[in-house]
Amino acid sequence: MTLFKDIIKLLHNNDCVILPGFGAFVLKSKAASIRGNEFIPPAKYVSFNSMLKENDGLLVKYISEIRKISYKKALIILEDEVNSLNKKLSKDLIVEIPSLGIFELKNESTLFFNPDLSVNYDSSSFGLKSFLKEPMLQIIKKESSKESPTVTNYLLRNAAIFISVIGLSYFGYFNYSNYIDTEKLKNIAIAQDQILQNVQAATFNLGELPAINLNVTAPILEDNSIYFSVISGSFRSKLNAQKQLNTLISKGYQASFTSVNPKGLYRVAYARLKSRKEAASLIFTIKQDGKDAWLLIEN
Repeated sequence: MTLFKDIIKLLHNNDCVILPGFGAFVLKSKAASIRGNEFIPPAKYVSFNSMLKENDGLLVKYISEIRKISYKKALIILEDEVNSLNKKLSKDLIVEIPSLGIFELKNESTLFFNPDLSVNYDSSSFGLKSFLKEPMLQIIKKESSKESPTVTNYLLRNAAIFISVIGLSYFGYFNYSNYIDTEKLKNIAIAQDQILQNVQAATFNLGELPAINLNVTAPILEDNSIYFSVISGSFRSKLNAQKQLNTLISKGYQASFTSVNPKGLYRVAYARLKSRKEAASLIFTIKQDGKDAWLLIEN
């Protein structure tokens, strides 16, 4: 799948690259830090957001230009690649993308992403690696031990004073310079986090969540209405599906069964809602609690 090579190239200059119909690769910044005597440079690591699927034109336009084809043809190529990726996930359950991470499909509906943390996408830190800085007093002791035994005590004392003055001056300058650089990097990281939060707020802030009423029964409703169901999981065993349903109801969700999927699995929903807006808001709230959910549109 050559499209991931294009995504990786775009990530070196963009904080968000959307693969239409599949999800978005979003960079998260980590400021420079000091751990003991180890200095660690700033970094950007990739994450995945399955809610951002709408085509923003960035990837399609890039493929159109780099391959010298029309925008429409580039969009068709992307759709074929996404279909192939979904088929491979359904068959193998795990797909590894070099320099990005590993996608894992669980319960035939829940997609997990494990990022490759060995790749730093921060162009300002290109080539930088963490390094160790020995304490200054230890360096002075090592240098002092190498002095010739024929040097007089007077010269040795003056040399030690001179080295201490130079060393302390350098140490002070190094700490000051490091402090300035660290502060700049922190400000850049804060600004980037704020931009990412603004993007997420603009995408998902769809109003306050409607009040939830506890419903102790969960019948499958069969009518001609369209429902936007927020799915918790799919189960082969109806007993396991019933246990999950009872758990969600006890936590205050308007949980219910949805229609059985074509493979005969029992799907359990956090709620079956009348609008996409309510469903998107509920999915966002669930993901903030560290859980996963996906949208099913039922006709």
